Amino acid sequence: MLELLRQAGFSPRTCVWELTLACNLRCKHCGSNAGARRDDELNLEECLDVADQLAALGCQQVTLAGGEPTLHPAWHEIGRRLTDHRIRVNIISNGWHWTERQIEQARHARLMGVAFSLDGLEQEHDSVRRPGSYGRVVAAIESSVAAGLPTAVNTTINSLNRHSVPQVHSFLVEHGVFGWQVQIGTPTGNLAHHPELVLPPEDLLWLVPQLAELRRLADCPMKVHPADDIGYYGRYEQDLRDRASVVPFWIGCRAGCQVVGIESNGNVKGCLSLPSYDDGRFVEGNLRQSRLEQLWRRPGGFAYNREFTEEQLGGFCAVCRYRLFCRGGCSWTAFGHTGDRFDNPYCFYRQAVEHGRRDLLSEDPTAPETAFFDRRSDDVTAA
Repeated sequence: MLELLRQAGFSPRTCVWELTLACNLRCKHCGSNAGARRDDELNLEECLDVADQLAALGCQQVTLAGGEPTLHPAWHEIGRRLTDHRIRVNIISNGWHWTERQIEQARHARLMGVAFSLDGLEQEHDSVRRPGSYGRVVAAIESSVAAGLPTAVNTTINSLNRHSVPQVHSFLVEHGVFGWQVQIGTPTGNLAHHPELVLPPEDLLWLVPQLAELRRLADCPMKVHPADDIGYYGRYEQDLRDRASVVPFWIGCRAGCQVVGIESNGNVKGCLSLPSYDDGRFVEGNLRQSRLEQLWRRPGGFAYNREFTEEQLGGFCAVCRYRLFCRGGCSWTAFGHTGDRFDNPYCFYRQAVEHGRRDLLSEDPTAPETAFFDRRSDDVTAA
C-alpha cells in the first residue's frame, strides 16, 4: 500500500491547521495540552502566506483547529483566503463562545461546514470538559443548523461515554447533524494524566461492530465517520470505510504522505495529533525557516511513513497477515500507547485473534498470529 501511495504521489491533500493553542476549556482528554497561547504563534500575514503555500502544493481540504480556533482574531480571514483558492475548509470548535457573530464569520469564510466537539450526554461531556459546556455546545449545534450551516460533530470515546454511542447517535440525528466523526482517546497530552478515561483495547470488539451497524442504516440522514484510529480489518472492515473509495479498506496511516499538520508557531508535522512537546521527533521543520514545499519534498522527510520497511514492525504487527497494508495502524495511537510507531494494540483484528473471537473475523488467523499469543501466554505462566 505504501507503494500505491508513492505512485499516487506524496501530496498534502488534507491539512489540519492549529491556528492557536489558546483554549477556553481545559479538557481532560486534550492531546495537545491546549490552554495558553504559544509565545511565538504566526501573525496574520504569515498565516495568509501559509494558506497560499498550501494552495500551491495542491491541498484540497483544510480543517481549522486549535486549541479553540475561534480565539484567533482572524480565523475567518484565514479561512476565506483558503476558500478563495478553492480549498474546502471547515472548522472544529468547542462551542463555548459560538454566537451569531461566529456564524456570520463562517459564512464570510465560505466554510463547507462547521464541527463541534460533543463527548457524550450532559454528565459525560461536562465531566471531561467544563461544567456548563454541554449546554453551550448543544446551543451552538442548534443555532448553526438553524442558520443553514452544514453542521457536524466530533466525539472522543472514553470510559465515561463508551456505552452512550447509540443515544448520542439518535440525539445528533434529531438535531439535524449531517456527519459524526468518532475517535478514541489516546493517552498523550492531558489524557496521559487521566489513564482512568482511556478505553481498553478489547473494547474495540464491541465498538467496531456497533459503528458498522450505525453506518449500515440506509435511511439515516447522518453519516458516521470512524476516525483513522478505529479499525482494522476483520468482518466489519468494509463497513467502516467509504464504499465510494477506490480502495474500500484501510491502507495505513497517511501522515506525511497525503496529510499534513501545521502548529500555530509554524511547526510542520505529518499529522497534527502527533506529539511535538516532548522530543520533537515528529516535527519536520518550521515555516519561518523553510517553505512548506521544501519541507514536504525534503529527502528523508516524514521517514516513519515514507521510508517504512517491514523490519520496523514490532509485537503482533510484525506477524499480522495485514502488516504490509496496515503498517501499524494510526501513528499517533501506536506511539501514544506503546512509545513505538510500529506496535499498535488498538487493532480490531489483533484483539479478535487474541480473545479467540473468530466470529468477528472474515478468515481464520494464521499460525504465526495464534502462536504470538500462545507464546505470550507461556511467558506469563512461566513468570
